[in-house]
Amino acid sequence: MTPFPLRSASGPRRGRRTTVVAVAGVAASLVLAACGDAGGGGGGGGGSASADCGEAPGVTDDSITVASVSPLSGPSASTFAGFVEAAEARFALQNADGGVNGREITLEKNDDLGDGAAQVTAARNAVQQQQAFAIVHASRVDTMFDFLATQNVPVVGYPGQPAYAEDENVFGFAGGSQTGYFAEGAVTRLQEEGATNLAVLAHNSPGSLNSANGMIQAAKANGLEVGVTSFDVPLGSFDATALAIQMKEAGVDGIYAPTLTDSSISVLRAAQQQGVTLKANFVSQVYTPAVAEQVSEFIQGALTSTLAIVPNELASENEDVQAYVDAMAEYAPDIEPSTGFAEAGYISADLFIKGVEEAGDCLTRESFITGLRDLGEYDGGGLLVEPAVFSGGPFANGSAPFGACTWYVVREGDEWVPDAEPVCGELIKQEG
Repeated sequence: MTPFPLRSASGPRRGRRTTVVAVAGVAASLVLAACGDAGGGGGGGGGSASADCGEAPGVTDDSITVASVSPLSGPSASTFAGFVEAAEARFALQNADGGVNGREITLEKNDDLGDGAAQVTAARNAVQQQQAFAIVHASRVDTMFDFLATQNVPVVGYPGQPAYAEDENVFGFAGGSQTGYFAEGAVTRLQEEGATNLAVLAHNSPGSLNSANGMIQAAKANGLEVGVTSFDVPLGSFDATALAIQMKEAGVDGIYAPTLTDSSISVLRAAQQQGVTLKANFVSQVYTPAVAEQVSEFIQGALTSTLAIVPNELASENEDVQAYVDAMAEYAPDIEPSTGFAEAGYISADLFIKGVEEAGDCLTRESFITGLRDLGEYDGGGLLVEPAVFSGGPFANGSAPFGACTWYVVREGDEWVPDAEPVCGELIKQEG
């Protein structure tokens, strides 16, 4: 089954982008031999380890240039905090061990501001000016992927957009995007806490809307009422008083809000001030220690989850988690290991390293992409709750959606307490 049929690189994207980017050229074939043409549609620049490999942008005999694209400023920055620093930490750890096949990895940064137009500019700068071989990515917007597909530029990162299910050159650190699917386990976990009537809230962005619509469908299928919905929650802090009053009048006793950090906090604060009695609430992006400490009074009993990753609270009993914590302490000492998207950045960088290893000495964009697709499954160095699947899955690029199993944590006092084990359930294909 292929719910997302393959399309040509220059063909229509079925309206999934918020900004249309016109780029001349045709994507290089992804079925070229591993040591074939690495031109990638004009990425330009860079040397190569062997003349037989052709020119690989951003690659020399002793270095590889990678670029990050993520919000470093603006209202989305706090949500995606730690992503770049943790990616740098993983690369630094690898470089300290001699790099990959004798090549050290350098990361160039680009700020997409969480804005569609800015993301296109950032991606073009990464490929055309910084001469990056690949992109490491996490953001709420997805406007750069058309351009990167035509240039055949590998992307590894947070699988929050449809490109992580559709595009052959794009790899989610945890697997394919959940686009079109929803994890039934989330409903189960809210019901375990006693929720009977939900408020489902979202931003008007692909990832947030996908999660919200999936929850509504799964909730109704499992006898959980949805009393309030709002799909235009503002980005960042806002006055959520009217929304809280609406929830109280509707008898809401649970919240499901896949929203940005400051947005989630605004909702919880208003709910408490208006006397909304909550038995269960799931809010995203409040796991970060600095955030949780500041708003602890508003998130007591709240559920949240890691981004498909084993919680850091289990480090003392999990050597892979401890190794991550230790690496962050050495190479990114100013970033708490549980910060926002830190784990996602670290594993995304690890996935890039795996792709370089799979490509072998003859590193080209084609050999990198082919190597990761042939890898099949990936465990994130033992940090993922379940392996990522890159081939044999239902999506057009061969991946499978992540998130069938999620490890939840509950706020108790001044700490997050992880569940004894992850909650697993079916991935439900959304209607429509």
